Amino acid sequence: MPTYREHRGEYLIEASAFRLPGDLWQPRLTITRVRQGAALAKSQSFPGLTPEFPTAKDAARYAADLGRSLTDEHSSRLRV
Repeated sequence: MPTYREHRGEYLIEASAFRLPGDLWQPRLTITRVRQGAALAKSQSFPGLTPEFPTAKDAARYAADLGRSLTDEHSSRLRV
């Protein structure tokens, strides 16, 4: 199962995939604000991402792209 990690600015993006019944894959995404100075690191998971994909690679790629978009745009969905 592919796992993708990327430091992007003050964030660490971790993307992977979870196998669902019926040989489909669900994207998994966790974004962590990296510790800086006295501030502690904080993580946020995004459970239940859709759509489902036929391969783990496609699902992980989707999650990584979503993580990049959220951090680059300073999305309101990002709470860390």
